[in-house]
Amino acid sequence: MSRVVFVRYAALVLVTAPVAMFPAARAQSMPEKGSAISSTGALPSAQENATSAQRTSWLEPRVSVQHTITSNARRDASNLSDQITDISPGLLWIGNTARIKGFADYSLHGFHYVNTTGASHLEHHLNARVAVEAIEQRLFVDVTGVVTMQPISVFGAPVDGSPGNPNAAQTSSFGLSPYLRGRIGSVAEYEARYSVQDNRTDTSRRSDVRTQEGRFRVDNRQSGQWLGWGVEASQEQVDFSLGRSIDTATLRARLKAVVTPQWMLMGVVGVESTNQLALERESSRIAGLGVLWRPSERTRVSVEQESRYFGKAHNVLLEHRTARTVWRYSDTKGVSQGQGAQSASLGGLFDLLYGFYAQVEPDPILRTQRVQTEINRLGLSPDLLVPQDFLRSASTLQRMQQLSLALLGRRSVVTLAVMQSDNRRLGLVALSAGDDFDTNTRIRQRGWSLSLAHRLTPQTAVQASLIEQRSVGTAPGQETRVRSLAVGTSMQLAPRTSLGLQLRRSVSDGHASSSRAYNESALVATLTHRF
Repeated sequence: MSRVVFVRYAALVLVTAPVAMFPAARAQSMPEKGSAISSTGALPSAQENATSAQRTSWLEPRVSVQHTITSNARRDASNLSDQITDISPGLLWIGNTARIKGFADYSLHGFHYVNTTGASHLEHHLNARVAVEAIEQRLFVDVTGVVTMQPISVFGAPVDGSPGNPNAAQTSSFGLSPYLRGRIGSVAEYEARYSVQDNRTDTSRRSDVRTQEGRFRVDNRQSGQWLGWGVEASQEQVDFSLGRSIDTATLRARLKAVVTPQWMLMGVVGVESTNQLALERESSRIAGLGVLWRPSERTRVSVEQESRYFGKAHNVLLEHRTARTVWRYSDTKGVSQGQGAQSASLGGLFDLLYGFYAQVEPDPILRTQRVQTEINRLGLSPDLLVPQDFLRSASTLQRMQQLSLALLGRRSVVTLAVMQSDNRRLGLVALSAGDDFDTNTRIRQRGWSLSLAHRLTPQTAVQASLIEQRSVGTAPGQETRVRSLAVGTSMQLAPRTSLGLQLRRSVSDGHASSSRAYNESALVATLTHRF
C-alpha cells in the first residue's frame, strides 16, 4: 500500500470512526419537542441546559433536492440553457467527548441535465476536523478532510454551485498528524509531531501536492511566571506532481513576556535552510516580534512579524463582538503551497456566528444546533463569507486580507465581507508549472459581498445578496470582473422540512478572452428535510 493511499485511508477511517462509535447520538441529542432547542431556536432554560450538559455528540442526516433553470449552464459565451437537478443526501456529526472532539459534514451530490449541456455525474463534499486523544495526556491524533470544488483559473467563472462550470475542479485535502506530549521534569514540556497532507485535484492542468513535516518543540512550564521560553525545530518536504520538491528546515527560539494579564510580548530568532529560491539549499536568518492584547473576553488582537528568506512575513488578527455585532479582520503574508488554502470548516458565516453565540451558549453541541437553526431558518449559506481561492501548481508568496462583519437583529442578519489578495510566484521564475503564473508574475484579487436576511414570520424569511469579485494579472488583457445579484425566500413547510426559492443574475465582463465574458439568469428551488 503506497504512502498516499495509506494517508487517505487512515484519514477517512478516523474522520468517520466517531460516527460509528456513537450510534445513539441522534436519539441522544436531536432537538425534539420540549428539548433544549425549540423549533423557533429559542434559548434553552437553565433546567434544560442542566439536562443537556451531558450530551457529547449530535448526528443529523438530511436530504436535499435542488432544481435549477438557467440561461447559461456552462457559464461561458455559448449561452446554452438547461435545467439541472441535484439530489443530495448528507450527514452532519458533532462530537465533544473526553477523548474525541470535532465535526464531520459530508454530502453526495448527483446531478442530472435535461438538455445534456453536461454529463450526469456525482460530486463529493466533505468538511471534517477531528482531534483524538488516543492515550490519555500522552498520544494525540489530529485528522482533517476537505473535499470541495475550486476554480482552476482565477480568470474563469467563479465556483458558486453551478455543476456545469468548466472552470471548476473537485479537489480533496486529507491530513493526518499524530503527536506525543510529555514533561521534562518540572522544568519544561515537549511535543513531537509528524504531519502529512495529501492534496489532489481531478484536473490534469494543476499539480497534486503532498506535504510531510516533522516538528519537535520544547517550552518551559510558564505557570505563575511572567517570562517564558521555547525552542522549535522542523523539517518540511513539499512535492508537486507537476513541479519540484521543496525542502525547508527551520530552527526557532522564542522568548515570551507576560507584561500584564492583558498584554504579552514575544521575540523570535532562528535560522532556516531551503531550496525554494534556488536548485541548491540556501540558509538565512529568522528574526521577529509579536504582541497579544486581550482587554476583555470579547476582544482579541494579535500581531506577529518575521524576517524570512523571502522577505517580511506577518500574521495580524483582530476579533471583537458586541451584544449585536461580530467583527473579524485578518491580514496574513507567507508561503502558500498549491491547495494549502483549503481548511476544514462548517463555513465562514457559521464560524462567525459560532463565535458570537459563545456569549449565550457555552455548550458546543447546543451552540452548533442554535447556529445551524438560525442559518437554516433565514435561508442563508454557511459559506457566504468564504473567499474563493484558485488552484496553483507551485509555491506562491501570498498576502491575504479579509474583513468580516455580521449585524444581528431580532429578526434580521446583515453580513459584509471584503477581501483582497496578492499572489506572486515564489521560486525559479523560468519554471513552467501550467497554471496562471506561467503568463503572470503577479495576480491580485479584490472582492466583497453584502447580504441581508429578514424573517417575516417564524416560518418565512427573505434574502438578498450582492457579490463582486475582480482578478487582475500582469499579462496584457488578463483581467476579469464578476458581479452577482440574488434575491430569494425560504419557508418552513414542517418542523424539519424547508423550501427555498432564489432568482440569480450574474454578469462577467472578462477581458482575458471573449469566451470568458458571459451573463446568466437562473431560478433555483431547493427542498431540504433533516431527519
